[in-house]
This record gives sequence, C-alpha cells and structure tokens, in this order.
Amino acid sequence: MMSMNDDDARRIGILGGTFDPPHLGHLLIAESARTALDLESVLFLPAGEPWLKAGQRITAGVQRRRMVELAIADNPHFALCDAELRRAGPSYTADTLAELRAELADDCIIYFIVGSDVLPQFHRWQEPERILNLCRLAVIERPGGPANPLELMAAQYPTAYAAGAIVSVPAPAVDISASELRRQLAAGRIARYQIPAAVADYIRRHGLYTTSPTIARTANSEDDMAQTDTSPTAAYIERLLALALERGAIRYGDFTLSSGRQSSYYFDGRLLSLDPEGAHLLGAALVRLLAAAGVDAVGGPTLGADPIVAAVAAASWRLGTPLPGFIVRKEAKGHGMAQLIEGPLPAGARVAIVDDTCTTGGSLFHAIDAAEAAGCEVALVMAILDRNEGGSQAIRERGYPFTALLIAGDDEVIRPA
Repeated sequence: MMSMNDDDARRIGILGGTFDPPHLGHLLIAESARTALDLESVLFLPAGEPWLKAGQRITAGVQRRRMVELAIADNPHFALCDAELRRAGPSYTADTLAELRAELADDCIIYFIVGSDVLPQFHRWQEPERILNLCRLAVIERPGGPANPLELMAAQYPTAYAAGAIVSVPAPAVDISASELRRQLAAGRIARYQIPAAVADYIRRHGLYTTSPTIARTANSEDDMAQTDTSPTAAYIERLLALALERGAIRYGDFTLSSGRQSSYYFDGRLLSLDPEGAHLLGAALVRLLAAAGVDAVGGPTLGADPIVAAVAAASWRLGTPLPGFIVRKEAKGHGMAQLIEGPLPAGARVAIVDDTCTTGGSLFHAIDAAEAAGCEVALVMAILDRNEGGSQAIRERGYPFTALLIAGDDEVIRPA
C-alpha cells in the first residue's frame, strides 16, 4: 500500500475519461476535487483505447486531445496528460498510474478522480487492487451511482479503505452526459452551457458527431466552400478511397516494388494528390486532423509530400485556419543558402510531417530529423497510405503519434484506416 503520509506532500489529481466530448461537468468535477483536496494541479487523461468500451465508436484520439486542450486552456491548474494516447493497444489505468508514479517524486500523492457511477464496475478494471496501491481514489457522487459509494468500496476493498485510499469529494450535482450530448449534436442541436464555447466551435468546424455527413463536391466561391466544407473526416476518406480506385491510384495485381518485393497491389499517391478532386479531399481531410493536433505548419519529404502540403495549405486558408507548408529536400542545396528545407517554416514551430506512403518510414524520418534540426517540435506524422510494413510502428516506437488515411490489411486490401 502506498504511503499515506500527507506532511508537506505534493498532491496531484488525475481525471480520466474518453472526453468525447469534454464538457462543463468534467471541468466542475476537476475544480471541485482540486479545491477540496488542495491539489497542486489536475491532469486530464484522455483514454487511448478504453478496453471496457471495445466495439464502441470513439472519436479519434488527436481530436479528443485537442478538445481537452481547448476545454482546459483558461485554468492554470489544469493540464493535459496524453500518456494513453501515445501508447499503442488497450488503455489500462493501472499501467498509466504506474508510469506516472515512476515519473513523480515518492512523496507525491496521486488522487485518481472518479464519479460514483463507475464504482459498480470498478472490480472489472484491470488490477483494481494495484490501482488502489498506486493512488487514492477520489469519489465524486454522480447520478446513477450507488446510494452509499464508500460503503460499497469499503466492503470490496477493506484494506485500501482502512488506509485512507478511498475518499469522498463533495461537488455540485450536475448531470451532463457525453452520450446525450453526442445525440444532441447529431440532431443538430447546440449544447449551449454544457460544452465550453471553444470546444463547441471546434466540433462545429470539424463536423464531429454528425450522423449524415456529405461531401461538398461543388462550390460557387471559396467563401461557399469554407461554409460547406465541414463534413467529418471519415466521409472524405471514404470518397478518397473510391476516387483512388476510379483514377487507378490503387491497382490490384502482381507487382514488383522498388525494394524488389512482390506485392498484390500498387499505390501511386500522385494520381490522387495531383487530381483536382483528390487534392480537395486530401486537403479537407488532413487539415482537420492537423487542426486537432494543434500544429503551426505542415511539411514533408519531396516529391511525395509536395502536392499534399500545397493542398493542405490551400484548404486551411479556405477554412480560416491558415497553415504554412514546407518541403524537405533529399539533400541540402549546393548553392545559394544551402537550404535543406524550402518554404515558410516558422522558427520553433509545432509541425506535422506528411507523405503519400509509409513503408519503412525512411523518407518520413528524414523529414522529421530535418524539422527537429531546424528547432521544430514534431507533433504528428501522417501518410495517405500506411503499407503496414513496419514503418508506422518504427515511427511510433520513436515516440511520434502516427496516423494514416488508408491502410493495407494483412490481406493487402486497402481500407480506410
């Protein structure tokens, strides 16, 4: 059992959840726990792949991460912890707490904040006793929870309860449900006074939670496109896959790749990125993911990334969220300024690196290294197609979030990622 000596100890709170979307109830719970327990800060912990919600549709991690950032931006005592979003595979609270415990001082007390409504299922969590050994459970009474939540926990975990590892935290009763909010948003109703304004604006701009996505195929002007180009990313990707087959960017058959390996398909990204509709779809899909990651610029290795970066820059301008683009040459110029990077790359920028295909990851790593050498932070790595041949895994192993629009399955059939 962790030490319960409170003398001069730091106190950190952790509020976990899918945050799909984050709402004012989350903020009120966190602030109530912070003041009641005299916490130094509260870390908001978006779940990566919550195993208890396996099979349920959950908004992409990069978008939930960005919504949390927007929700907590005005409270200096709140911070984001993206440990589970950075870790592949199912998310287990016990593993996350162990990771955080190893990073914090031994005398730091961790309070894991939960609503009482989750307690009847707490025994189903992975290693509940280990969780209670790594932290204190701060219980907020919530509608739908047991009548006497601490009595329930005392009966199931008497040792932890006796040691003070389970405490009750008073908070105003606010019954806001994320699932109900999603239903309201899907029906086109604005969840005013339930979702922070910045989060509501993000949801609107990115077309999240809508049930009938449509793709803007025509527009009379750039202003029209900016107003109509708000469909969910998934709709663009579905159309992008169909267009790739129509244009011959994806061909199935017997092919010999440049590596000498045989493949049952061939992908030519430039037949998409240089196609008028393909460029529009790529820009529309990628700009949403990039906005969710909160990047300042997007770039990639020549030649594959050149038209993709241009499409994203144009789409970002139309949507009123301009992102400059840059290109990483194969080698620095041998004349002039001897530049390796071309384009308006802001100094110290938070950037995304994109390419048409990820196979081994070599060209992406080249661009990553160049951006970091220029003093930038690489926040996201992306590709149109992940060939699923080790490159994306290598990128993640080096600590970079990776996403693709399309992915080749074990059967070498290309599907939306």
